[in-house]
Amino acid sequence: MTRARSTTKPAQSLLSYTPSRPFFPRGFLWDEGFHLLPVVDWDIDLAIEVVKSWLALMDEDGWIAREQILGPEATSRVPPQFRVQYPHYANPPTLIHLVPVILSKLTGQTPYRGHPSQYMESPSKISALMGEIYPLFARHHAWFRRTQAGNLTGVYARPEGLLPGEGYRWRGRTPSLTLTSGLDDYPRADPPHPGELHIDALAWVATSAAAMRQVAEYLDQPSDAAMYAAQLEAARKNLDILHWDEGEKAYCDATIDKQGQFTRVCHLGYLSLMPLLLGLMDANHPNLAHVLDLLSNPSRLWSPYGLRSLSKQDAKYGKEENYWRGAIWMNLNVLAALRLADLGEKEGPEQGRARRLALELRENAIRTVYDSWAETGFVWEQYSDTTGKGQRSRAFTGWTACVLLLMGMEGGSGIPAHEHLTFHGDESLRMLSTPVMVGAIGMMIVIVALRRRMRRVFNTGLQWIRLR
Repeated sequence: MTRARSTTKPAQSLLSYTPSRPFFPRGFLWDEGFHLLPVVDWDIDLAIEVVKSWLALMDEDGWIAREQILGPEATSRVPPQFRVQYPHYANPPTLIHLVPVILSKLTGQTPYRGHPSQYMESPSKISALMGEIYPLFARHHAWFRRTQAGNLTGVYARPEGLLPGEGYRWRGRTPSLTLTSGLDDYPRADPPHPGELHIDALAWVATSAAAMRQVAEYLDQPSDAAMYAAQLEAARKNLDILHWDEGEKAYCDATIDKQGQFTRVCHLGYLSLMPLLLGLMDANHPNLAHVLDLLSNPSRLWSPYGLRSLSKQDAKYGKEENYWRGAIWMNLNVLAALRLADLGEKEGPEQGRARRLALELRENAIRTVYDSWAETGFVWEQYSDTTGKGQRSRAFTGWTACVLLLMGMEGGSGIPAHEHLTFHGDESLRMLSTPVMVGAIGMMIVIVALRRRMRRVFNTGLQWIRLR
């Protein structure tokens, strides 16, 4: 990195939502996939425009800079040491996971009640859209697998039965931070090791392969569909071979110890839930009961306000920067509630418990966001796991707005939209129904969102690195 030469790219534009205009007035790659989940239900064509705008920033290798620091306003909010973007640094590929959601709505497999869509006028328009974005996502998926690949060549000790090719680690890591993972200061192996493997990176690849397979099947690309199916199957198997720790009964990162032996580093929290959150555990998965034990344990992840990011029993809980070390983040709480609801619909030994946890987590998450909003007038970046109070950045109508998905949870989830919901505080607020709160947050989104078909062009001094 010290030998790398920094260059400045020409001016660019991006149609993007931002996490919080006052605090984060720039586009974040992995945030955007969460931002667009509620937007897809509101205006699917606008969501597609945003996806296309991000794809237009992709280079010939498949890299998209994970932070788009475009123009003086955005630059003023970023310390100089974080402005340079490196073309081997990744972010969770959440935009890929959005494509099956869009496809299912355009084809009528799932309901859509938002603004009329030009793509629903004819099947040919849907096919043309998928044909346009599919090769770009294929390039980005291949770039991620190539640049974030872990060393599985035999240089480092690995467990028996490992399938070739599917193990990954985030580049750009330091002893205390893995910014590229999106989970920033979530504790990992210390010190970092070139032979380490990260569970979330593998889980993201697996679910990306699943998404790519669906689009390939829709476009009648059987060889591509078979390739992605093989990637998915190998990744799912390696999740259990590489990352399941039988002692902890949990999914963990892996590394190489001082004696050169393969070992797992277990900091139980959101990382341990990634196979569940990303839909990689079916109703009969042998580890599902243990994952639900961890998720529902009040001394570890469960709280009255949502799932905390790191176990209360972890030595790093609440320490140092304390960003992803205990606080509640709504984007992953929403994923957890949705996955639990899905499992609650499917026959299996944990069906009843999954449904019950989905109901309770849904209520806790909605009430947490609502109570802070009622008290402060803001939606927040994260929430305290001990008080439920909003904290860090306010006016964070980015991925916190995903709570809208829980407010409208019905139909496919099997959970009525108003079941078991209660609000606390002032009597007048207690009488508010879920639709009122949906409207309140929805209005915030409308206020801060880019208007339909409006383009905001930001000139950029985006710096990047070409490694020589």
